Amino acid sequence: MDYSLCIGSNLPKEELGNLLYNMICEVLFVELIDYEAEVWNRSYTQRVSVSCTYFSMSINLDDEDDYTERYRKANLEAYGVDTNVFISIQFITRLFDIGYLKFLELFGKLLRLNDLDMLVENHSSYPQMKRIKGCLKINTHSDEYQTSYLDKEDLALLNYPYLEEDFFENSEYRK
Repeated sequence: MDYSLCIGSNLPKEELGNLLYNMICEVLFVELIDYEAEVWNRSYTQRVSVSCTYFSMSINLDDEDDYTERYRKANLEAYGVDTNVFISIQFITRLFDIGYLKFLELFGKLLRLNDLDMLVENHSSYPQMKRIKGCLKINTHSDEYQTSYLDKEDLALLNYPYLEEDFFENSEYRK
């Protein structure tokens, strides 16, 4: 199951990959001690990849500046977020329910890292969460699948204040 995480970052992508690795190790601390999970950090000439038992995250190092700028402008226009790093997330399908909760903890750590914009989209490019100018917003647009993974109990794992908003209230997407 594919997700994407778009973030604003001033860090070099390799350094961001190392930071993600350390954050995943913090989130999975108990599972790592009990040998219930593993975490890998692999860097190649073309991408940085951080993986764990539940999901993998990769950052493409070959993105050209014009591609990054086009993508940044598209996110700014569509969602109002100013992001410059695209992170692909691949969940292990049979472990999605656990992996998604671990991802929420990881995302909460990223939110506390800085106040730059962020966007989380599910496998169908459906925006679930976005942070604009330090304010985290959770999409409440009524999609049964969407809302089942954004209940208040699970969102408490973010350990970060948020507002609820229907991202499509004034758009053509609205049913």
